[in-house]
Amino acid sequence: MNLQLSITECCNLRCRYCYYKESHKDRSANMSDEVMEATLRLAVKKIVEQNHHDLNITFFGGEPLLRLDFIKKTVKFSKTLIKENKAILPKDFELGFAVNTNGTLLSDEAIKFLKREKFGVFLSLDGPQKRHDLARITADGSGSFKAIAPYIPAMVELNAIVLMVVTPESVKGLADAVKWVLKQGFTRVATTLDFNGSWTGEDFDALIPEYEKMARIWYKAKMEDSGIYLSTIQDKISVNLLGEREKESMCFIGHGSLVVATNGNTFPCTRFVSSRKGAPYVTGNVFDEQSGIYKGVLPKEVQSFLDHDRKGCAGCAIRYRCLAHECGCTSFYTTGSLKKVSPEVCTHERILCAICDEYADKLLRQKHPERIF
Repeated sequence: MNLQLSITECCNLRCRYCYYKESHKDRSANMSDEVMEATLRLAVKKIVEQNHHDLNITFFGGEPLLRLDFIKKTVKFSKTLIKENKAILPKDFELGFAVNTNGTLLSDEAIKFLKREKFGVFLSLDGPQKRHDLARITADGSGSFKAIAPYIPAMVELNAIVLMVVTPESVKGLADAVKWVLKQGFTRVATTLDFNGSWTGEDFDALIPEYEKMARIWYKAKMEDSGIYLSTIQDKISVNLLGEREKESMCFIGHGSLVVATNGNTFPCTRFVSSRKGAPYVTGNVFDEQSGIYKGVLPKEVQSFLDHDRKGCAGCAIRYRCLAHECGCTSFYTTGSLKKVSPEVCTHERILCAICDEYADKLLRQKHPERIF
């Protein structure tokens, strides 16, 4: 089970493409001990009911390392709670931790703690300094790269996953930025587009050669069995080759996850999280045992998204691995609704799938020449 805790809506950065600009506008809410403890008790209840064999707790925000002491407290409480409930949990039950961080508040103390507790780390890093500082800025408008740089070796040692965001302004040089990240020693990189409504045909034209270069990096890594993982390329290929659906294999909306805001409200996905009154797609509250999260009932629009394909996408060959069709959070933050499809996302997915298919076919022919294609 994946438990995702929004432990703070405060952040020391003001990234230009932050998708929490409006939902976390006040940047003041913090999760209390009471919410945290109630959430973990609910998680254990769900684990027992659904026979999960693990609990993976991810801390995010805002910037979660603003509350390192709270993270430590949560880790301690979760271990105690799991020990107390050992008799009703599976014998092979495992507890794990992860954190999403912008990296600017890393310290020797934080690194030591993350290593000791074997944290998974998701690090926001857009590439070398000039590129990173285009969008990842502090409240006074200055770049944030210099605060991260001293801890890059430690992040490599922790095998952090690098999260890179691409905007129309930063599309050129994307592949070189990926190469730079890999050169630092990282082996796992995920790139995502900031679908902010301003992408033009020219921007997508510029993106095509960058994705082709990335696909070649992926192809070379696979040929050499180097262990490099580029999720942008790999995931699109894996879903296709395994005959799966993105909604079922990579989306946790409605199953296998519990996402909690600072005030205890629960949501189907981290992209929806907000402590603001009237936030859409709230599934319940950890203090309300009569709410949907306890009863396993989702908001009607969320359930409809899970149960039905989009009529406008009928007949599209890539719809089951397309974010426009399969990813509810992508629909939400690009259109404001689970019901709509973003033309930008649709265009992007067609471009990416075509390139991924080309290089997947090329790799299969090289690795398995005996097969008939």
